[in-house]
Amino acid sequence: WWSTPWPSMTMTSRNRLARRSRVEHFGASVAGPAHRALRRPNEDQWFGASGPFGSLVVVSDGLGSKSQARHGAKKACIATLRAVRAWHKAGTCSIDDLVGRIEPLWLEEIAPFDRADCAATCLLALAHVGGWAYLAALGDGMVAVRVQGVIERVEHPRGSGFSNETQSLGSGGVWATRCFECSEIDIAVLASDGVSDDLRSDRLADFIAWLNDEFAHLQPVARWRSLRRELTHWPTPRHLDDKTIAVLAWPSKEAA
Repeated sequence: WWSTPWPSMTMTSRNRLARRSRVEHFGASVAGPAHRALRRPNEDQWFGASGPFGSLVVVSDGLGSKSQARHGAKKACIATLRAVRAWHKAGTCSIDDLVGRIEPLWLEEIAPFDRADCAATCLLALAHVGGWAYLAALGDGMVAVRVQGVIERVEHPRGSGFSNETQSLGSGGVWATRCFECSEIDIAVLASDGVSDDLRSDRLADFIAWLNDEFAHLQPVARWRSLRRELTHWPTPRHLDDKTIAVLAWPSKEAA
């Protein structure tokens, strides 16, 4: 990747190189067999966006016991985008400041419904234009990133006792956060618990490599269809939950 284009390079060529230099975002979400059997909608949501801030993906899982779970998950994605835009504009570069902005905006977004009826998890991965990757998790699911070939996860410490209450927006939960230099990363993956609960820890690296190798270089529509098909025909026997995956894929060294 050159600091300036070759003089003979066409505008189309420049645009192609610019696209290859950006962090790609993609994902898919499907209702699980349990919701399909009951003719209930998918309560997972995902969102991806690029802008002046960089590239962002968000995954949210509305808690199944809540009457407005789907609404809460959808609004979690919208609130996260709003938070990222405002945080980038403020220029603080603190991940604690970023995640601290999300729940107040989510409370605005879910109105007129009550927070207790809209509780939802929230996972995010942001490739910021400042050269840092910000990853955060509130509640169940998986946030994982491949850093110089090694898989790193963003996880809450395992609690003690019998309670396994899922942390969520609306519950006053504590975020788990990590930051990495973008130059050290090639892929970040978010997954709702319908996916992450079925992944063996000793096969996680293979799963992330599969996502990168099989999907990252496809055209967007073909990529979405292929990933959605894989989630619909999930290989784990008797799986029931909704399933969502969202990915940030950094350009390969050859394309940089």
